Amino acid sequence: MEGRLLATAAHVKALVESHGAGDDARFRAAVAEVLENAGRSKEVEELRRLLETRRASVRPQAPPQPPPPSSVAQPRGELAQVLTASLPGAQLADLALASDVMARLHRVLTEQRHAETLRARGFEPLRKLLLTGPPGTGKTMTAEVLAAELALPLFSVRLDVFADLPAEDAVAKLSLVFDLLAQSRGVCLFDDVDTLIDPDGGERSRTHLRDVLRTFTGLLDQDASTAVLVVTTNRPQLLERPVLRRFDTVVDYPLPSTGVVQEVVLRRLRGFDLSAVEWPRVASTASGLSHEQVSAAAALAAKQCILDGAPQVETAALLAALRERRQMLKMAP
Repeated sequence: MEGRLLATAAHVKALVESHGAGDDARFRAAVAEVLENAGRSKEVEELRRLLETRRASVRPQAPPQPPPPSSVAQPRGELAQVLTASLPGAQLADLALASDVMARLHRVLTEQRHAETLRARGFEPLRKLLLTGPPGTGKTMTAEVLAAELALPLFSVRLDVFADLPAEDAVAKLSLVFDLLAQSRGVCLFDDVDTLIDPDGGERSRTHLRDVLRTFTGLLDQDASTAVLVVTTNRPQLLERPVLRRFDTVVDYPLPSTGVVQEVVLRRLRGFDLSAVEWPRVASTASGLSHEQVSAAAALAAKQCILDGAPQVETAALLAALRERRQMLKMAP
């Protein structure tokens, strides 16, 4: 009878086995073969539409992530002067950032987790990142989180050392860093690239730093490794446009908004009773402070709460701690 599904025992067996094994591709292939032999009817056409809907809705699954390494060897020789290796424990949930910044980081992680899928179609995942914004807004911690989330070691490069090296030594050591990245996949943090830019220095200093920066950006441009490269700057306006073009994406880290201030305090003071906190007053007093400064003020208020034997963290304690942090900023040069 036309329209009747005439599935053979072999087809049914394939359907059951593939469904039980969670093999979606094999399951759909078995269904398609059944439909191929089923003729045409309203029911058959409905099944074909369901199969197409299923195919469109199935997204590629991220390949299983390797377990995080249990230890990492520290660099030796010339690299030991300019680079350290670590295994950060910070997770994405530890970050309190603006929603658009978090969305950008999720995108980087998603592309990295599906890197082979993208490369198979001729695309490279985002991996050369420039993070901009005031000090203490979470740029350095972002590199730590990316390394932990991707189960990779974090290589931290001390750019301040390069600023003091003779040009020949700086070039040689920078080349060694990128040679390491070609051999060992990881997240590499070049923190505070501003140290290679000194607009207030003498002509000799500016010429030296310009040569080092040119070498660095050239190696960055040529790098074809699979490492995730994170460069941070507090003063992006000092970077020339050709330098900015070397990056896959630029993410700006603003000072915390009202909502983010509350999130920073809540994350820092997990386990404390904050039910009496007047958040609008706290956010207003924290205006202009960085994530790091707000977190430090929260810790100060919590310690005062512990020493006083208070049952909860009071608004007054948080406000006093925030004002203290602001006063410290005024004293800084």
